[in-house]
Amino acid sequence: MKYAGKKLLSMLATLLGVSFLVFFAFDVIPGDPALAQLGTNATPERLEALREEMGLNAPFFQRYFQWIAAFFTGDFGTSYSYHIPVGDMILEKLPISVFMTLMAFVMVLVISIPLGILSAKHEGGKLDTVICTVNQVLMSVPPFFSGMLITLLFGIVLRWFTPGGFVSLEQDAGAFFGYLFFPALAIALPKAAMAVKMLRSSLVTELGKDYPRTAYSRGNTKNQVLRNHVLKNALIPVLTFFGMALTDILTGSIIVEQVFGIPGLGRILLTSIMNRDYPVVEAIIMFMAIIVIVVNFLVDLLYRRLDPQINME
Repeated sequence: MKYAGKKLLSMLATLLGVSFLVFFAFDVIPGDPALAQLGTNATPERLEALREEMGLNAPFFQRYFQWIAAFFTGDFGTSYSYHIPVGDMILEKLPISVFMTLMAFVMVLVISIPLGILSAKHEGGKLDTVICTVNQVLMSVPPFFSGMLITLLFGIVLRWFTPGGFVSLEQDAGAFFGYLFFPALAIALPKAAMAVKMLRSSLVTELGKDYPRTAYSRGNTKNQVLRNHVLKNALIPVLTFFGMALTDILTGSIIVEQVFGIPGLGRILLTSIMNRDYPVVEAIIMFMAIIVIVVNFLVDLLYRRLDPQINME
């Protein structure tokens, strides 16, 4: 509990630091949200009145503390461009990005764990060579490029889906998940390849230690040694990567959404940046930061749970 409490305090401090940097960054970058709304032909009087209405004339720290206090009470402000609550905009798009992120993460687990075990089991063999070669190729291909290739092959050539098309969850759940499958695959492939490499390396290291030899001497097969003795220890150092992969998938989905025309958080984030709609941008970045920090917190706790001897202080 003491360890968890320290980690929780560290998580809250990190979150406050991120919130300050986010607010400060959008305060100092060039551009005027009021001018972006009114256009270059706006009169100085109208521009000043709008700045006052938007609260842009208040001192920096006053605006920051008002914003962060409102954020933690569930008030994310009002969009400058759409004039609707930011929370409503995020809640409308959040399920799309969350489902796509979770699908991609599940794909990483489903692909990487069996292939990592298979590669380590046949270390040095032809199958291991094939898996390692494919891994190297997939790790070098960024998600947006693999998304373009997937769109070309499965969307245009095979016509398994309509590029740029989208069906909401309310309209048809099956079609909704069907459209998310391919962008999720584009995000998952390079992460899965990296996970296979890390798991294989960890398994090979564990298999070279003394305790697997003891297990062999007791009549266990290689599959039994891998499953009952080695896998748990080999997964411990890979857990951190899985946590990082989940957060990378979330942030990487922003670009992939543009490739596939998915109307998730990534689309409104990029649109809001161009329109200088700072309440929307700040809220989305804060949501992503919260997810990243919480995931890392949970991974640390799980890491400690699996191996209490590891000094995590």
